Amino acid sequence: MWYKIRFNKIIIYEVAEMAEIKSTLDIIMERTKNLTMTEEEKATFRRKEMAGKVRGWIQKYQDGAIGLDKLKADFEKEEAEYPEALHILKIKLLDCLTLTGDNRSILRLLEDILGANTDSIENIVQSSKRDVDVLRARRIESLGEELKEKKISGSSVVPNPNHGVDWQKSMLEVESHMKEQLKLLMK
Repeated sequence: MWYKIRFNKIIIYEVAEMAEIKSTLDIIMERTKNLTMTEEEKATFRRKEMAGKVRGWIQKYQDGAIGLDKLKADFEKEEAEYPEALHILKIKLLDCLTLTGDNRSILRLLEDILGANTDSIENIVQSSKRDVDVLRARRIESLGEELKEKKISGSSVVPNPNHGVDWQKSMLEVESHMKEQLKLLMK
């Protein structure tokens, strides 16, 4: 019950009785108590949950927080309950391969857990890195020509090939192509 008190043109409301305060979780539980998930929704939820676990394992392994044996044991336990875990692990490991970083830990996981031929994977990654080197050399050359046209020169003028939207776009295209090749290889 509300009481209205007038005090020099300021209206103050006071609550005579306290209402029950509900947590957000209580409200959600109340509103969703009659809802059920379809099998497709359950499968999607389980897939997302597994993808999160796999990402966590990979990150912990790369950080040195867990070893290969622990990761293998956790994976085998999950795979026994959820066979699609193997496919998710494969996809996530391939997504972790980069053109600029150190891929040794990921390659080791691919070889030790999935039994993948890492030589062919490394060949694809190295080929993509060579493509980037060629693009970088072309970019340096074109940037040098642009600077000459603008009459900018000198021993301290060095073109930066890693700067610019077009460079980022080129890198994304090469990396995307590399990942497509890797996924085709690992089917």
